[in-house]
Amino acid sequence: MLLPKIEHRVGLLIPSSNSLIEPEYYAVMPRAVSVHFARLTMTEVTDAGLARQNEDVAIQSRQLAAANVEVILFCLTAASFHKGLDYDGELKQRIERESGLPALTAARTVVDALNALGVRRLALAAPFIPEVLANSGRFLAGNGFQVVAAEGLAYTDNFSIALIDLDTVRELVRRVDRPEAEAIVIPGGNMPCLSIVEEMEAELGKPVVTTNQAGIWALLRHLGGFDHLAGLGRLLREHLAE
Repeated sequence: MLLPKIEHRVGLLIPSSNSLIEPEYYAVMPRAVSVHFARLTMTEVTDAGLARQNEDVAIQSRQLAAANVEVILFCLTAASFHKGLDYDGELKQRIERESGLPALTAARTVVDALNALGVRRLALAAPFIPEVLANSGRFLAGNGFQVVAAEGLAYTDNFSIALIDLDTVRELVRRVDRPEAEAIVIPGGNMPCLSIVEEMEAELGKPVVTTNQAGIWALLRHLGGFDHLAGLGRLLREHLAE
């Protein structure tokens, strides 16, 4: 078997309990981009669980740098959404300091994706408990967006989030949608949703932004030279080469 010629390497920091980010990235990233993962101890989407992953950020950032990746993405929206803008900025600086590489955070990639789409009013459909959901809305409001509706599925066990069936996600998105919402945001890199982005966009007539979709978009824009990816929503179809 001949492996593709690798032109770029990217690194992702993901929760230890995540079982969805790797297969989604492997399935859709261009073959010339090699994706490398490091895990941060986190099993519960709660204040205590999100705090625990902080202890691993430094060493795992250095480990990814040793694989000669070009950029590191912290792929955990809930941490920044829950802990706030100051935490998100400090996290980016810490990863860059430890690795010596450019760093992206999942929360910031979602914000940047919404800005690229020209969105100001959104609906939030998440797997989170009420406390994390409320803080997610505050994070987005602090970045200039109006959250017109928000609903969560009240999961705390992160591994179980990956087992949520697609029909449950579809119904969550339909319930949270409002005529005034210009986009739907589905945070949570471990909740299955990337495969139904195109379907939900066609049904609702508006863009859908997910954690993993926004991360893929931001990484490919950082690398440059990629025009579009089909089948993954308006963001990657129309706004990749901008």
